[in-house]
Amino acid sequence: MRNRGWTVIRSFGFLLSGNACAAAILLLRTVVVSRLISLEDFGIGTSLVLALAMIEMLTALGFQQQIVNAPKGDDADFHSALHGVALIRGMIGAVALFLLAPLLAHAFGVLQLSWAFQLISVVPLLQGGMHLDVYRQTRHHKHRAAIWIALLPPLGSLAALLPLSRMFDDFRIMLFAVLVHMALATLMSHAVAKRPYRLRFDRTVMVQSMRFGWPLMASGAVMFLVFNGERAIVGRLLGLEALALFSMAVSLTLTPSLVLMRSTMSLFLPRLSASTARQEFRAQAITTIQSHIVLAAGMVMAVNLLGGSFVHHVLGDKYRAVLPLLTLLTAVQALRVVKGGCAIVALGEGYRKTELLTDLLRITFLPLAAWGVLQGASLPHVVHIAGLGEAAGLMIALLWMHRVQRVPLRSLALPLICMVAVLAWAVFTQGQPMGVRAAGFGLLLAGLAMVLPDVCRITFTKGAPDGMESKAIQHR
Repeated sequence: MRNRGWTVIRSFGFLLSGNACAAAILLLRTVVVSRLISLEDFGIGTSLVLALAMIEMLTALGFQQQIVNAPKGDDADFHSALHGVALIRGMIGAVALFLLAPLLAHAFGVLQLSWAFQLISVVPLLQGGMHLDVYRQTRHHKHRAAIWIALLPPLGSLAALLPLSRMFDDFRIMLFAVLVHMALATLMSHAVAKRPYRLRFDRTVMVQSMRFGWPLMASGAVMFLVFNGERAIVGRLLGLEALALFSMAVSLTLTPSLVLMRSTMSLFLPRLSASTARQEFRAQAITTIQSHIVLAAGMVMAVNLLGGSFVHHVLGDKYRAVLPLLTLLTAVQALRVVKGGCAIVALGEGYRKTELLTDLLRITFLPLAAWGVLQGASLPHVVHIAGLGEAAGLMIALLWMHRVQRVPLRSLALPLICMVAVLAWAVFTQGQPMGVRAAGFGLLLAGLAMVLPDVCRITFTKGAPDGMESKAIQHR
């Protein structure tokens, strides 16, 4: 059993390290593109990516979940029918984006570039032709194919920047880099597949797929607003240069937070799922939240101490205005990381909708952000409102954990106070010398470590023997 547990841990480590490398490559591509083109062109490229993300999230049917969870997930006929569903989904997404292109271009003030929005509608069509065998391999805990697909396409698009930069000097570099990425992803899905690609159209499977996928489409709409709502508001109301600055700050802060949350999901969820006794589950839940608090505080410290040098030496002077946004957005992402810990605790007992409820609360603050911008609010004010939304969501998540799951919050009071102190120090000492800020962060993190003795338990606590979901999640 111990050997099986270590095998699963190594498998998760392999998958997560691959995803982290892929995220780093994408971030590097973003940075390189930002150096090659102007702020306005970067804003145009970001608007294209936003349009693409909207269509992708609104048409998500969860093919990976369908293949991994379905009893007939290994059946070749089922796969060929899902290929048909994927192709239809890609065609619908491509047509929708093509028809909406003039409206989207007008919304971002670049009506003359409708052709670019129409060109990027090729991406959903490319995705519709992907081979789904990689998900069957994932079903059997074979992640090598998934890692190849995660790594090589962004690496290829990064390499493509050299010839693209010699051909263009504007947003088209970003546009064609995305097209290269998606084309390579489709080609790689066929290259790593161990079964031949077959296509058929089965009405029964289509209906089943839609029934399975409609909650994911609803969740996709919510997630689009959570991750891109402020960006859409900024691009529509403040212009493309403001969108470029805001998107760069979001990219620099969202990437580490997503890597942290994906990693902690794989580490803590099996432990929570394996905790059968109520007292054991409570202890694991507290350790989970405390660990997320430490990680969030560490992320804030790292970004605040290293972000300035990164912006100055890597991004250049034209992105200097990103610095105050970087500090504020890191604080917002820290709140989201801790809220993600609460979502993991909820999943440990099979509660799937907790994160969705807190995200719904989060997006209710978007109209306030739009109203503020219309009244003349600046980018920092937009981030302030986003922070209020994340803080409200975190409070609801903690109350849910306490009231519904009966996890005591008393042992979390001091750690949460310390984390708030870290966030406050980061925000209110932006203009102070680096040595002063580093000393303050060091003292605060030392204090946080002193009030978190339970985190040490994670090193010695035996986790679940496998990486699968708990029975509670499967049946609730």
